[in-house]
Amino acid sequence: MARTPQRMSATKQAERLKALARAKRLLNFKRKSEPVIPDRVLKQLAALNLPANEFVYQACLEKLLRGA
Repeated sequence: MARTPQRMSATKQAERLKALARAKRLLNFKRKSEPVIPDRVLKQLAALNLPANEFVYQACLEKLLRGA
């Protein structure tokens, strides 16, 4: 599927805005000295006794952060 020039620029604009929002959110976390990952989520991850596999850890972390 070929993208039109307008569609491509809109996609790039959306990606740029998402990156700006993400950067702003992280900056606010740093400014307020709040952890990026809440303690409650870290305790839940520790209680899962996950294997030493980065993929499994990331999948569980994402799932817990969505529920936070």
